[in-house]
Amino acid sequence: MAVLQQPTNHSNPFSQVIGDALAPAGTYIATVLDIKDEFGVTRQKFESTELEKVDLTCFLFGFRDAQGSPHRVASRQMRISGNEKSALFGFLKSLLGRAPAYGWDFCSLKGHKCLLTVEHVQKRDGSGVFASIAALSPVPAGFGQLPQPVTPAPVAPVPAPAAPVQPAWPAPVPVALPTPPPAAAPAITANDEESVPF
Repeated sequence: MAVLQQPTNHSNPFSQVIGDALAPAGTYIATVLDIKDEFGVTRQKFESTELEKVDLTCFLFGFRDAQGSPHRVASRQMRISGNEKSALFGFLKSLLGRAPAYGWDFCSLKGHKCLLTVEHVQKRDGSGVFASIAALSPVPAGFGQLPQPVTPAPVAPVPAPAAPVQPAWPAPVPVALPTPPPAAAPAITANDEESVPF
């Protein structure tokens, strides 16, 4: 007797949002757009035929390329687990730059910015490539932020010209120099009268 089993290959919950668009490979400043949790998902255990019920989460990131075109890329689905060796724990540690705190709601990361590296990975069936998240890290301080407008410093008023400064020593007193006496006109004698032009 053949028994119809529930499918165990669970597709990414953001596949319809992303569509067929292929995000470009490279490193970008990205924003966490959405986080979807799914509870009680039946799937096949790793390297086993046994089925298990798990709680899964998936992150959707958005970024713009150098031309300003928007793109989206999703993480793979990860089991919700606080184990330090779990995929989710390592993912959050890379995203935050530190180990996540226990009891913290990671859905509060919506709107969080990070550096995201996208790589193109070959599909298992060989039908092409898909965009995958290769690396995550926090955005370095001041990296990729718009410069703040610079407000010019207020200009101090120009002071009025000051009165001329008087020297500390007394002003020189003009001294009258003796003028030489005018030269005496030569006496005209009776013999020189005829030589005078007037």
